[in-house]
Amino acid sequence: MNRFLLVVAASALAGCAALPEQEEEERPKDIIKDPARIHGFFLKMIREDKPGIAAQVTSIDENLLTAGVRNTIAPDLTRRVLLGFEQHELRVSEDKTSATARWCNREFGISREFQLRSEAGGRIWKLQISREQIEELAHAGIAWFKKQRDVADGRIY
Repeated sequence: MNRFLLVVAASALAGCAALPEQEEEERPKDIIKDPARIHGFFLKMIREDKPGIAAQVTSIDENLLTAGVRNTIAPDLTRRVLLGFEQHELRVSEDKTSATARWCNREFGISREFQLRSEAGGRIWKLQISREQIEELAHAGIAWFKKQRDVADGRIY
């Protein structure tokens, strides 16, 4: 009987040791401490279709962010524009009350500056974005699409 218990215990230990390490989930409360991490987290949550969690690192209400991303103008195009943004520059003010991030999307030729505001003396940061700014990205994407169609003599492939 003791051998049986020893085998069961050894199997249990081996089974636990064989499990792959799970990545620790990034939490918004950790992300907002570093303005350089907000861009990546925000886009990751948009990519995973979790705008409510993405809103936790922004100044916008989660319902407004969700409505902006899933707008009636061009929701797929809006997501494509957002997900194509790369952060090229982040300038933090000397007093650490604000920062400016330059996000660029090469595919659509869009470059925008977004403001980040800090609270608690620079310990908490939030992306300042509005539903109107998000919907403006949809319009910019539509303008890009129309330009591409004009260049192709009206043909859509």
